[in-house]
Amino acid sequence: MNRRSTAFGLAILTTAATVLAAGCGDQTVASKRNLERALNHDYKINADCLFARPLPFPYEVSVSDQLLGQTRSKLDALVAAGLLSREEEVRNTGIVNQYSLTATGRSAPGQGRFCYGHREVTSVEKFTPPTDYQGRPLTTVEYHFVLKDSASWAKDSDVRQAFPDVAKSFQPAPVDEATLIRSDDQGWMLTY
Repeated sequence: MNRRSTAFGLAILTTAATVLAAGCGDQTVASKRNLERALNHDYKINADCLFARPLPFPYEVSVSDQLLGQTRSKLDALVAAGLLSREEEVRNTGIVNQYSLTATGRSAPGQGRFCYGHREVTSVEKFTPPTDYQGRPLTTVEYHFVLKDSASWAKDSDVRQAFPDVAKSFQPAPVDEATLIRSDDQGWMLTY
């Protein structure tokens, strides 16, 4: 091999290495590292909460309403954890439970949403190949996480039984899924 072909080969290898290195740093590429970074960015800002929106307190639930039985059991778990108080009131329509925030409930993060910690993604296990969704790439990610800054009341057995997501968050090496979409200017973002 002559000196000229060796120099040409070295130039091609250098260019290829530069292109590969640039691709590794591109935050818009669907990679485990980029998706983990995007999830952790979102989870650092947004806590895990029991409710998507704050409940309006005092909150009333009829004892005889079959459809609200699960809601009553969730609120009763929060009574057992000391976040709510419950008073029964007899009305013409039957017995109504009235739930109100306790001092502990008022001081709980989330202003009535009852936020119980922040996820920290420890690893992305796998993700689907990005597909087009309204002109933007979309992927589903499976990941492991740990719960940081967890609220002591979230460890209550009644709360864990009433809220399966809370129970899952306290398991060793919990696994969850999330869907992320890529924006043009911010890279990958969690969808809700």
